[in-house]
Amino acid sequence: MTRPMHEDAAASFLLKTMELLLLLLMFSSVAAECPYKCRCYKETSKRVDCGYGELYRIPDLISMDTTVLDLRFNKIRDIEPKSLTYLTELNTLDLSNNIISDLKNGAFANLSKLRTLYLDDNNIENIETKVFNNLTLLEELYLRSNSIHTLDSKMFKGLTKLKALSLNYNMISNIPPGIFDSLTSLRKLWINYNQIKCDCYTLMFVNMLKKSQPPRDVLKGTTLLCSYPGERGLKSLVELTENDLRCTSPDVIEVPENKTVLVGDQLQLSCKAVGNPEPFITWAKDDIDLEPGQRFQVFQDNTLIISKVEITDGGQYKCVASNSLGRKSFEAMVNVNGNINISCILQ
Repeated sequence: MTRPMHEDAAASFLLKTMELLLLLLMFSSVAAECPYKCRCYKETSKRVDCGYGELYRIPDLISMDTTVLDLRFNKIRDIEPKSLTYLTELNTLDLSNNIISDLKNGAFANLSKLRTLYLDDNNIENIETKVFNNLTLLEELYLRSNSIHTLDSKMFKGLTKLKALSLNYNMISNIPPGIFDSLTSLRKLWINYNQIKCDCYTLMFVNMLKKSQPPRDVLKGTTLLCSYPGERGLKSLVELTENDLRCTSPDVIEVPENKTVLVGDQLQLSCKAVGNPEPFITWAKDDIDLEPGQRFQVFQDNTLIISKVEITDGGQYKCVASNSLGRKSFEAMVNVNGNINISCILQ
């Protein structure tokens, strides 16, 4: 006897529903698992503790609703791409006392709720510029006892909620201008026990702290010294003044000259500047920055050379000398095939 079609449809629907429920149960079972060598505490803080586990990588199967992840005292070398990106509820991440050497952009992608990040006591030497920039709610960042040599001026950009930053016991020698400008909530900065130089950039940093409103005593309680070149010894950073250094804005001592050239000629424009810190010189044509390439070359002495001049190379050239204390620019007109010269313009 043949069954009615509606009974077949109902049986098929019931079978598919049971399959779906089975898959959901299987997924829930897997999701509820605790990663190997970890301990999970779901009742209160949704904490996953994988500390002291002899782990070589960040484990899989960490529940997506985890808020605290403890991975300290392991042997993790790298933060692999996407190994943390699904943990969007995370507010505390502890990766201290591992052997991480590099922090690459994207390592903490999607961790927009993260408030505390421990990376101290690793081997961190290289930090890519934007690795922390998406952590807009971060309040505490610990990078103590690593091998950090240089800081990028945009490394902490956007961390407006950051209250505590630990950089002590590294190998930092220079403080780039403006690196801490966006840290408007910063209350405590540990940067002692580094190799900071007594230079104009360091003086700018000290003056920024002194002149900020309200005053930001972020260095209170730290013993922070900077070193002079040669045999002059050490000085307390908070006592550093203009009298200790000779910081000057750029002064251009050789300016580019107006020139008239023929197609196919070589064009050479000179620009030299002095200042402390040493000025950085860039070139522009008709207010568009020039990028060195096959035809445009900028040598170590900042001379601009165009190997074979073309008609389109005529125009207004500008050399810009700048440092942290100011900038100066000079312009000169280059005429190709007899265009009329325009006087050198001093800006």
